[in-house]
Amino acid sequence: MKLSGFFPKRFGSRLFIMTIMAGFIPIAIFSVLIHTFSGRFESNIQRAIEEGYKEEWTQSSALLTRIGETSIRQSAYGIAAQLDLTLQSHPYMTLGDLRRDSRFRSLAVQGIGDRGYTGLQDTHTGIIRFHRDRKVENTSARVFETKLPAYWRIINASRSGKPSGGYFDWIEPDGTISQKYMYIVPLSQRTADGRQLSVFVTTYLDEFTKPLREARAIHQRTERNLLVTTSRLLGSFRDNGLLFMGMGILLVSFVALAIGMYFSRGISRLSEATKKVNAGDFGVSVQPVLSGEIKTLMEDFNRMVARLNETTVSKELLEESEERLLEANTYLRREIGVRSLAEKALAAEKERLAVTLRSIGDGVITVDTGGKVILINRAAEALTGHSQKEAEGRSFTEIFSVRKHSTEPAGNNPVDAILKSTETASLSKPSTLVGRDGTEHLVATTASSIRGEDATVMGAVIVFRDITEQHRMEGELLKARKLESVGTLAGGIAHDFNNLLAVILGNISFARMLLDSDQKAVKRLDEAEKATIRGKDLSYRLLTFARGGAPVKRLTALYDIIRDVAELTVSGSSSRCVYELPDDLYKAQTDEGQIRQVIHNLVMNARESMPDGGTITITAQNADLLHPEGPLPPGKYIRLTVRDTGCGIPPENLERVFDPYFTTKEMGSEKGMGLGLAICYSVVRNHNGYISISSEPGVGTTVCVYIEAEDTAGETWPARDAMQEGKGRKVLYMDDEEQVRDLAGQMLEHLGYDVEFARDGAEAIDLFRKAVLSGSPYDLVVLDLTVPGGMGGREAMESILAINPMVRAVVSSGYVNDAIMQDYRKYGFSAVVAKPYSIEQFRKVIESVFHRG
Repeated sequence: MKLSGFFPKRFGSRLFIMTIMAGFIPIAIFSVLIHTFSGRFESNIQRAIEEGYKEEWTQSSALLTRIGETSIRQSAYGIAAQLDLTLQSHPYMTLGDLRRDSRFRSLAVQGIGDRGYTGLQDTHTGIIRFHRDRKVENTSARVFETKLPAYWRIINASRSGKPSGGYFDWIEPDGTISQKYMYIVPLSQRTADGRQLSVFVTTYLDEFTKPLREARAIHQRTERNLLVTTSRLLGSFRDNGLLFMGMGILLVSFVALAIGMYFSRGISRLSEATKKVNAGDFGVSVQPVLSGEIKTLMEDFNRMVARLNETTVSKELLEESEERLLEANTYLRREIGVRSLAEKALAAEKERLAVTLRSIGDGVITVDTGGKVILINRAAEALTGHSQKEAEGRSFTEIFSVRKHSTEPAGNNPVDAILKSTETASLSKPSTLVGRDGTEHLVATTASSIRGEDATVMGAVIVFRDITEQHRMEGELLKARKLESVGTLAGGIAHDFNNLLAVILGNISFARMLLDSDQKAVKRLDEAEKATIRGKDLSYRLLTFARGGAPVKRLTALYDIIRDVAELTVSGSSSRCVYELPDDLYKAQTDEGQIRQVIHNLVMNARESMPDGGTITITAQNADLLHPEGPLPPGKYIRLTVRDTGCGIPPENLERVFDPYFTTKEMGSEKGMGLGLAICYSVVRNHNGYISISSEPGVGTTVCVYIEAEDTAGETWPARDAMQEGKGRKVLYMDDEEQVRDLAGQMLEHLGYDVEFARDGAEAIDLFRKAVLSGSPYDLVVLDLTVPGGMGGREAMESILAINPMVRAVVSSGYVNDAIMQDYRKYGFSAVVAKPYSIEQFRKVIESVFHRG
């Protein structure tokens, strides 16, 4: 909307309105300033008051909180002293006697403040013995470990027999959360039955600051009164200022109206004369008034009208000419609109076609009836190597070059077939498309004719899709399914093989222990034991292949393993190993079978890279990383290096050596399926390690393996007589194999243990429950993990833990890659022993369980 339409036509009235509008500018400025600075003034006053009160509140709150904490501690120590005197004077009273004694209860459970109270709990277990709410007595505080972690931390800290205290969030019955303070003091006197109790005193935090909250309410009312008074003063100043400014502006506006009416007389006369000229009256004139510019303007107007009267054409001719021009202009606009719509429709159709072809993932080529290329989309350009500009007008067979196979008929061209047929044609088999740069793609092709409204063939469209990756994935899927079937079979064989090896290895180690070391049979038994261990490693490799290689770790010395595996791998070849192994090499928590497999694979690769023989250098070092190195965090590691002087690895293959199934050897032969280094990579990663490889063709290859080391300080304990170790201790052994049970019984009896047997988990649970009820529980339980057709070790352990949560238990299985064997503590077991095992290995596992308590 234009301002000229808003203002009145008379000059005086316009001047009056403009004066009033101009007067509103200072009023607006005054209002903005008052609003801005009054708001800032009020906020500054409020901020100053709030900061003063806040500082006072903070100091007072901290002081009252410290006083409250001190009061709680004094109450805790005072009540503890009273209870200690009571226990000292009644040393014959057990925990049950104390709970029935009302006088002792009145001392143990007291009110503190408005809502606080005291109570007693078992120092070492955290079980609540005396509480204001008797329903929670004999309840373990461990139930709050997850729901109220801060509360549990205070309880847990006091279990060592030292005072502890702190704040924690407490969930009320209605779901609200309140903050409380608690302090725990252990009693120095024990009950007659040996129980040590601790006094806990707890109360709500808001009781400390109750006086301060009342004072703060008074401060807040004072603050509101000050702010209301300040706001009223500023409002009065703003209203009076606006009133006086408005009266002044109104007075000035009336003066401007009078001045405008006086000076606008001449302008009004010019306006009336102009209307007459517009109506065609050129004989009009005005009488000049006033002086200056207005008088000059009126005289110039009279001269202009006189000149127009002499030169202007008649009005009728002008109107006729104007009408003809308007008709011609209307016709031209209509014609231009029709053409513009047609061009836009054509452009839109062309754009839709181009977008459609660009978005299609398949290659599209359009040809005319002579087989010449008309159009080719981007996907087709990428596959053929020809752009639209290069392909247009050329023969289809030049652009779409298909490599002929021996089984394909000559002249297999889908364009020729479709131009001669009325149906859609497709190649019966995928064909190989050879790009301009020689790149080959396996494609599936379909062709269809393009027909006009009269069904006349105008050309053909050929659509083809790259199915190279699809074909490769189908082959990989078939290979994976075959490997999965073989893996399932391998896992079952390895499990049964481990049970057999358990009997063989156990009998050999047991027989060797019964013989003197100078007898000839001892050497033969040592060799048989080594061969059995190699069979054990073979079964571990089968299980790793079948189940994915989850390691079952135990503390291992790699010094002897490296030599043993390397010498066995190069035996029978013309290669030899050179070792650089320090005597103080760190130990590591490893799966011995998997680490043996890694060393075997690395040494075997080095051996095969030197068909004419050579030297394989094996180095092991202690590596203390102070800073992160690659993916490894700082810590202690064992760095194992295997270096050969073989043919080396080309740079283009170096990045793919850890890919599954990648190999440069003959696939399917004894020389591999491309899984050796892939298994090494998986095993090292599962041991929190890192493996890297460097190679130079013609010089050799170096593989570096980092394995996380174990700090073994404090891991040893005094040696004990094997026969005295188990004297007086009862062991429950569960296994479904009778031979395994018989052998384990002989081992344990030889070590001095009293052994009872169970065939499955159900029988083990029944024996364990009866032993507990009879007052002669088992000191150790050994459970087989897998029992075909019966309850296994995992299910049995759940029931046994329900009977006695503190039970010592060892899990044993031939499925060494089972998740329970890897993370046995999660399921309540104290240790793990993998089949097969020797009597010495079994003894060490049992000793470690009793040593840890």
